[in-house]
Amino acid sequence: MKTQFLFFVVSVMTTVMSKAQNADTTKMVFHRPFQCSFVSPMGTNGMESGKYTNNFSINILAGYAGGLNGLELGGFANLILHDLKGTQIAGFSNTVLGETKGCQLSGFSNVSKKNLSGTQIAGFSNVIVDSAKAIQISGFTNVVKGSIQGAQLAGFTNYAHHDSKAIQLAGFSNVTKGSLDGVQLSGFSNVAANDSKIIQLSGFANTTKGNVEGAQIAGFCNIASNSLTGVQMSGFLNVAKKVKGSQIGFINVCDSIEEGVAIGFLSFVRKGYRAFEIGMDETLYAQASFKMGTEKFYNILSVGMQQKRNTLRWGWGYGVGTIMEVSQRMNVNVDLMSYHINEDQWWTNKLNILNKLKANVSYHFSDQLAIYGGLSYNVYVTDRFDYEGVEVKPSLAPWTSYHKTKVSSFVQMYPGFNAGIRF
Repeated sequence: MKTQFLFFVVSVMTTVMSKAQNADTTKMVFHRPFQCSFVSPMGTNGMESGKYTNNFSINILAGYAGGLNGLELGGFANLILHDLKGTQIAGFSNTVLGETKGCQLSGFSNVSKKNLSGTQIAGFSNVIVDSAKAIQISGFTNVVKGSIQGAQLAGFTNYAHHDSKAIQLAGFSNVTKGSLDGVQLSGFSNVAANDSKIIQLSGFANTTKGNVEGAQIAGFCNIASNSLTGVQMSGFLNVAKKVKGSQIGFINVCDSIEEGVAIGFLSFVRKGYRAFEIGMDETLYAQASFKMGTEKFYNILSVGMQQKRNTLRWGWGYGVGTIMEVSQRMNVNVDLMSYHINEDQWWTNKLNILNKLKANVSYHFSDQLAIYGGLSYNVYVTDRFDYEGVEVKPSLAPWTSYHKTKVSSFVQMYPGFNAGIRF
């Protein structure tokens, strides 16, 4: 019996609210200080409910009115056919078909068909079909079909169809289809379909399809389809075209860096610094290295070998470096390298690391050819015991200035030199 009664009430409410929304909203709206209804039109305004603007309105279950200039309370739902100035509070939903200046609070959803200036707070969703100067707070989603100035806070997602000058804070994602001049904070992703200013911060990815002025910070990747003026920081990938600022991530990709630096494991700068070197030093008698990035900070990939006492040792290395210009034809390179050394086999599966700090002076005959030479300091660390537990003595270093035996490893330090040709 209770279920049948509830079904009847909901059916009546749905029918009445639907007819109200489809009613002629161009008629004159009159003023009344108070109205009370069970389900419109069962109330003090009767069949003329849509013609009145009320100062104080009570809908025990649901009701509609022409307008509101004050306070409206509804057990289930409230509907305003024209404008609202004041506050709507409902157990389930509030709907305004005109403009809203004030506050909507509901257990499930709030809807404003035209501009809203004020606040929407709902358990599930808030929707503004036009533009807004507002704060939207919901358990699931906030939607503005126009532009927004203010804030959107949602448990899952926020969406602005045009420009956003706001704070968007969501548990999952924020989307601005226009320009962003504010803040986007989300647990997963942020998207700005045009230019972006200030900051995008997400757990996974930030995407701006225009220019970025400010910061993009993400757990995985940042993408700026055009220029970046500011900083990109991510756990894996940063992508931009023209950069005026910094890219900090595992992999950085850009067309050019006018002012700033790209710092990461690999930085691909199309109009940046690239060089190929063939050289030697006191430990690795033949080396080939490739450098890429910018002159302020570049990455180095290198291989080297040593043939000594019928034993071939070779290593692959990674490093970083920087260039300091001395004159038009001379500069100084400072490189920090680390090589894993393999002992007469394709892979030595134990600690066997050669670290090198190098300072070289380069002389350029042309843009494509230079010679270099300089000094280095080496730190060699290797396992003290072989696979069978037999103590071994390191023989990679040609000489030592420091030698220390630890519990499970040897450490040797020694000065050195290096020289080569750069293309």
